[in-house]
Amino acid sequence: MQQALYRKYRPEKLTELVGQEEAVSLISKQIEKDSLGHAYLFSGPRGVGKTSLARIIATQLGCDPVFDITEIDAASNNKVDDIRDMNESVNFIASSPGKKRVYILDEVHMLSNAASNAFLKTLEEPPEHIIFILATTEPERVLETVKSRTTHIVFKKIPEEEIVKTLQKIGKKEKMKLSVEVLSTIASFSDGSLRDGINLFEQTYNTFGTKSTVDDLYGILGKLSTKEFEIIVNSIETQDTGSVLGVLRDAYQKGLQPNDIVNSISEFFRNMFYLKYLAGDSKLESLTPTLKKLLEDADKKINAKQLIRILDLIDELNHNLSNSTSQHLKLELFLMKVIRPELGSDIKTVSYRVDLLEGKISNSETTIKQINSKPHNEDTAVAKEVPKKTDIRKNVQKKESLGNFDVYWPKILEEMKKELSPRKFSYLTAVRSEVEEEDTINLIVDKENEFLFEQLKKSQEITELLKSTTAKMMGLEVVVKVSLNPNARVSDEEKGLSVAQEIFDVEDLS
Repeated sequence: MQQALYRKYRPEKLTELVGQEEAVSLISKQIEKDSLGHAYLFSGPRGVGKTSLARIIATQLGCDPVFDITEIDAASNNKVDDIRDMNESVNFIASSPGKKRVYILDEVHMLSNAASNAFLKTLEEPPEHIIFILATTEPERVLETVKSRTTHIVFKKIPEEEIVKTLQKIGKKEKMKLSVEVLSTIASFSDGSLRDGINLFEQTYNTFGTKSTVDDLYGILGKLSTKEFEIIVNSIETQDTGSVLGVLRDAYQKGLQPNDIVNSISEFFRNMFYLKYLAGDSKLESLTPTLKKLLEDADKKINAKQLIRILDLIDELNHNLSNSTSQHLKLELFLMKVIRPELGSDIKTVSYRVDLLEGKISNSETTIKQINSKPHNEDTAVAKEVPKKTDIRKNVQKKESLGNFDVYWPKILEEMKKELSPRKFSYLTAVRSEVEEEDTINLIVDKENEFLFEQLKKSQEITELLKSTTAKMMGLEVVVKVSLNPNARVSDEEKGLSVAQEIFDVEDLS
């Protein structure tokens, strides 16, 4: 039987260990100086080289693989009797003449408390020729009394670029070539585990060969493809329930389970959330060009308010799905609520439906109705008047929806900060902005802060600048109003503004 690639290419020298420079440097120096400790705790994610380094240490010390290295799986040998047997072997079984003997305990966090306590005495004072190396993915579950008797070395997730380089080297030796896009996707889904990356590389090549695509890889991983997400995004825009149910049917036929599909959907919309609110985040850099382009297209079709509603529905589904006896039905109802807001009864969905009725959210239905309906004379007359009002946004490239206002608000504030004095800008940072009707921005001030309320109402400079900045950045002409919130309690920071006149000797803003 052919040997698995992750075993065939397990590192055998310190220089072959990928992505763990600090750990390798420390161990190398201790071996050179003959100052290795008697006990180590290696902690970190799975598949990053913990047991590989333990074996390398043993071979560097000249240990015989058969007689001088003992590997124990603490997950299945976790009882007191198991540890007592090991203690006896430590004290009575000698190593090869003049050699060290190394005990590697994997998954050491699985030891029971009683077994851990039985191990303490031997761990603290082992024979001189014994070295213990404990490995764990969950160091927080290891008893502090065990940790305190070891040298703790933390292993990191392996960077994606290092995983890609390693896979390319293996592929060259094995004559197994995959595209860089597929390799990058494998590295991304490996989540820092080189072992998982090599396994997925081998599985992908053996299943689909050199012509493997990213969508083929998604099938192996039990995830929806980019083509299927394109259908879902278009279905949200056009409210096409049939197409999205077709995606589910095809996914079921491929063997995907509801949990697989929900995880895939969660990941996609979380990535969109990052793209909308944190466009420069490093998380997005690891995405394939195809997926990134799809997210950018989806971002234009789904505004911030819609996205938050979808994420809320996903969170609710994740909470309820595992306990449901009809997971397929739960998933189908979830997608119906995403595609057809009128089917939902939660607060955010009801609010979204009200927004649609009041015209706050511009969606594709508006465009479709405009195309399919014959305009009346009055509509034509209104349309002719529109160009007269476009002078304020003549340099704007595209028109946004006010549904995206909370995304733009920090950017609008940043622009206004350049134009306003620090005093006047501080007024804006103490209000809460909300979108009302289809074109109104409401600056809400707590009722205890009447000084701020009065100053904002008098200040045409602030309101006009807000209008022009919004028009410049979003392509929208808006109305700005200032109102008091009678219910909210004012914070200490905002109370400070009520005495700003005394501190800054403020004159009237009008």
